[in-house]
Amino acid sequence: MVRDLDRLTAQTFDVLVVGGGIYGLAIAYDAAQRGLSVALVERDDFGSGVSFNHLRTIHGGLRYLQSLDLRRSRESMRERRTIARIAPHLVRPLPFAVPLYRSLTRGKLAMRAGLALDRVVAWDRNRGVPQPLRLRAGRVVSRASAIERFPGLRRQGLRGAAVFYDYVTTESDRLTFSFAMAAAEHGAALANHVEAMEPAIEASPKRVIGVHARDVLGGRPLDLKARLVVNATGSAVDILLKPLGLSAGVPMLKAMNLVTRREAGDEALGGRARSGRHLFLVPWRRRALFGTWESSRACEPGDTAVDAGEIAAFIGELNEAFPALDLTLNDVTLVHHGIVPASVRGGRVALEGHEQVRDHGAQGVDGLLTVAGAKYTTARAVAERVTDLVLTKLGHAPVRCKTASTALPGGSIRDVMLSVAEARRDHDTGLPSDTIPHLVAAYGSRYRDVLEVADARAEWRTRVADDSPVIGAELIWAVRKEMAVTLADAVVRRTPVGALGCPNDEALARAAAIVGDELKWSHDRRSQEIASIKHRYATTIA
Repeated sequence: MVRDLDRLTAQTFDVLVVGGGIYGLAIAYDAAQRGLSVALVERDDFGSGVSFNHLRTIHGGLRYLQSLDLRRSRESMRERRTIARIAPHLVRPLPFAVPLYRSLTRGKLAMRAGLALDRVVAWDRNRGVPQPLRLRAGRVVSRASAIERFPGLRRQGLRGAAVFYDYVTTESDRLTFSFAMAAAEHGAALANHVEAMEPAIEASPKRVIGVHARDVLGGRPLDLKARLVVNATGSAVDILLKPLGLSAGVPMLKAMNLVTRREAGDEALGGRARSGRHLFLVPWRRRALFGTWESSRACEPGDTAVDAGEIAAFIGELNEAFPALDLTLNDVTLVHHGIVPASVRGGRVALEGHEQVRDHGAQGVDGLLTVAGAKYTTARAVAERVTDLVLTKLGHAPVRCKTASTALPGGSIRDVMLSVAEARRDHDTGLPSDTIPHLVAAYGSRYRDVLEVADARAEWRTRVADDSPVIGAELIWAVRKEMAVTLADAVVRRTPVGALGCPNDEALARAAAIVGDELKWSHDRRSQEIASIKHRYATTIA
């Protein structure tokens, strides 16, 4: 992947996607795979917004069966299966245990019925899925079994537990970035750190013909031209529309997850706070990740931060849901937060379960679509529907979507454990003990590319941070091949050096030296990059 700004301005693209989260990247990939000329710009880095701040699970929509929303449940199951097939190195099965108490609608009888319905809806959950990733059907276990297997559940009034299976993605940012790589490998022109300032307009008839943009790093103005612009800017959808006097009409709410220093077991646990909110403890990188809290009111696009009071309230709800937890603010190492689409019904604000797609031709402005995604798991399916619409808008003949059956970069691996064993046999000498499993999980069948870089210098085979399996070669690879142009690009998203919180000073200095040498940064630039990362982590709490 090459950040080529001249290429962005050298032609009129069929499609320009504004926004490099999972939805924008999936749309760019699908459109490029179907033969359209595609450009995508992202004002920060790929996957740096809400796509960075989700709960790290790929779930099959079991909860939608409570409201008998079979369509959403079926789509979630299908997309869960698709991700396991196209990116098998990036997911692993995870059991979820939800406590059951005396209740007509949430008790053992109701859950048995729900799980039976799930077995019907998800009858082909494992079709085409590699053997190690096949998921067992859910079941209800007794009180005694629940207490023995899941000691973290609230015992008072406990009648049993519902156990079901979904996926957790430990290398979650690599999954998002895989869609960027796939788009680029199909010819799309992508650039991070390019901000779309406002749409470019053709006056008569009123039509969007591109965007006026700015290179965030160098300040260079850029005029990008396209036959169709897709606004996939997440919480900023209305900001891009404002110069046109338009609004997507999508209310937003704040969502939050907490990364903690608490150790976690091998199962995700569910709980219910007094507010009625369903909360989960998800084991991620051997730490406990908690989610998801949502604000009780709609918020403005710029109101992205969460304050100390909101975090304290969330911690209080978690301690209600998991009485043995005794979580405190000191246990929190990173706050994941973002703004997501909401629905407002009867004055109540809730998470929107469906994507929102707007064709602004209906408002008198052609050449512009807005997409506000609601769920990470189903982003690929939404991209397929949006690309179908794009082809229609462009007057293009229909082209079959292949993203559900084409492996993402690195996804040709079939058995992760076998690949780890092979990699240990051939490459383990001189590497940290946990690096090989990490490399296979992060890069899949392409892990050897990184190891070839590591062979060039001994210092590139050593850890970047004492508590991370990441080695220096990964940072070099990120700069040379993956469009990492800032220190945050390399240590927060291309690699998981900063996944659990801000790296310490020694790790940041080591990373800045590696990336800085490769990009020929001055001493002052390295210091600025380190300061920028520290500021980024410090401002996760308003």
